[in-house]
Amino acid sequence: MCSYTRNRVIFDNGYPIAHFQGPQTVSNNDYRLAFTQVFNVFAGGQTLANYFYQRGRLGSHITAGNTALILRANPLACAVMSADDWSKYGRRVSKGCTGIAQIVRSNGYYAVAKVFDVSQTYGNKPYPIAAVESTKQIEKAIDVMREISPIPVLPKNEVEGFCYDAERQELVFCAAIPPQELLQRLPAEIVMAAAESAYAGISENELLRQTAAISVEVCGRLGLPMPPDAVQTLEGMKEHIPDGEERRALEKVRETAVTFGDAVCKRLKLERGQPAPQREER
Repeated sequence: MCSYTRNRVIFDNGYPIAHFQGPQTVSNNDYRLAFTQVFNVFAGGQTLANYFYQRGRLGSHITAGNTALILRANPLACAVMSADDWSKYGRRVSKGCTGIAQIVRSNGYYAVAKVFDVSQTYGNKPYPIAAVESTKQIEKAIDVMREISPIPVLPKNEVEGFCYDAERQELVFCAAIPPQELLQRLPAEIVMAAAESAYAGISENELLRQTAAISVEVCGRLGLPMPPDAVQTLEGMKEHIPDGEERRALEKVRETAVTFGDAVCKRLKLERGQPAPQREER
């Protein structure tokens, strides 16, 4: 539903829509800009890594096209909401700031909303951004990921790095891996191992890039540095995505990253207030 207020409309997802008469569909130019920015994400490993990491910092609740629009306006954005939503957290949008366009929908209509990054706001109450910092938090986050993994994840002294044991259908990792490195890589390794257990002969070359993207996004969500080899691994990701499926590929990464990120943030009580997760633009 939407409620009409003076000179604007508030849709049920919480985004204020600029004044218009009745439900307003989004122009082709709006869509074109969003989709162009999605295509630009695939320019190389560095742009992909930056995109996934910052989408994680944004909470992984924003769709592919809208994330691209946000990062085009502010590459370091880490928390965006409407002016009305910011006021609920005791913050106001600084005078003269320009909102960032977002394509939102409700009741079957699309419209352009405006959101603002936390850096464009002021107030006495700081806005919490999720961050896993202490060794205890890191170890607890690892435990959470092992618990939600569809296959057993076990430490062993006699292996190097990570290894999927096809006979036992379990993921094993070297017990000597430092906790932060383990947490950085675990989402990708879990997804890779689960895929190998379910689909014999799956393309590791393709899966390697998709799973690396998941780890990068989860690292962004938890405030951890991304894996050191992320940029190199993500190079060539576009080669494995059919033309026209770029946006959907980015959404698939987000869906999985949300599973890991939400579970860890809930257990460690790192949740932050934010609008409901967006649905795909089209």
